[in-house]
Amino acid sequence: MRIAHLSSMTGFYGGEVCLLNLASGMQRRGHTVACVVRPGSRLRWELEAAGIEVFSMPLVDWYEPLSVARLRRWLIRKDIQILHTHLPRDYFIAAAATLGTGVLNVGSRHQLHRISLPVFKRPFMSRFSSMIAVSKAVRRGLVASEVMDADRVVTIPNGIERVVGDRSFLDLRQAADVGPETPVVGFVGRLCPGKGVEMLMEAAALLRPRWPDFRLFILGDGPGVNGYVRGLRQMSTRLGLDGNVHFFGYVDNAAAACSAFDVQVVCSRAEPFGLVTVEAMAQGLPVAVTNSGGSPEIVRDGVEGFLVEPDDARTLALRLDCLLDSPGLRREMGARGRERVSRRFTLDHMLDATEALYMKVLGLSVVKERRATA
Repeated sequence: MRIAHLSSMTGFYGGEVCLLNLASGMQRRGHTVACVVRPGSRLRWELEAAGIEVFSMPLVDWYEPLSVARLRRWLIRKDIQILHTHLPRDYFIAAAATLGTGVLNVGSRHQLHRISLPVFKRPFMSRFSSMIAVSKAVRRGLVASEVMDADRVVTIPNGIERVVGDRSFLDLRQAADVGPETPVVGFVGRLCPGKGVEMLMEAAALLRPRWPDFRLFILGDGPGVNGYVRGLRQMSTRLGLDGNVHFFGYVDNAAAACSAFDVQVVCSRAEPFGLVTVEAMAQGLPVAVTNSGGSPEIVRDGVEGFLVEPDDARTLALRLDCLLDSPGLRREMGARGRERVSRRFTLDHMLDATEALYMKVLGLSVVKERRATA
């Protein structure tokens, strides 16, 4: 198959990791893969480093005729069969650029909320042969939007390659002047209000009287010039946590960096899927995650970790106290988490399901063409 991926994202977060893994995996399976991204994006660098052909263009919007015409010419020249689009704002660019080309559209949906203004967007979405929802929760929101038939919306969870813990990430402990016996709770992710890090800071303050030496490692940065990050630092000072909380900023290969943690927390108010949750479980870490969005589809409460209601800092503190107090429980939950990932959330599982969807879409197209000429 000849597959192109489209994304106008300039940052590199969970959705972009999935795009990179999907493109690389399909190329390893013998398919011809190329990607259309914005110039100067982190995604472009990551794709090129992986040996994926990249075509750069501004990707302004569907009503910008030069960009759409340029994309259309590229799709025709490359004889692309499937254009897989990964951001909501790009769905409309893809629909406009593929009109009359014979290129089939597939999309990925990583957002929980409904699509706004469905009456205006339904004509664009009719151009999509199928839409992949990364969790059942995401699928429910997309179907409720009523922009496309429910039978064209398929749930395919994100999958990861085997994550190998790198002992060099114990340098994080060294940088924080933390020994191997000091309990460390970790957070990995984009620092923005939706990630709910305030809840984690409040839980840390409640935890501190019992665990005065524990540390909270926060790995990640915010988009652009972000007052939210400054607010978190001020909150740390206000709660008396300056000696406990360490902000490391963006860390390369954060999936392996969690080898420096004892427990990982995912405190999003609404997590569409939770790639960092899967990555932590693959490392054998117990997790404490919010009971929202796609997280309950990954973690079973009391089995691989704990589910906590969003913004419930007190319960989160109790669950973290339980985990820090019991190395045996951490090992048991970590082992069950690693086994669950190997059964349900591997890259091969995602590739198998996506490849089957591509083939189905192409097969349905052939059937339609045959009927039209009969």
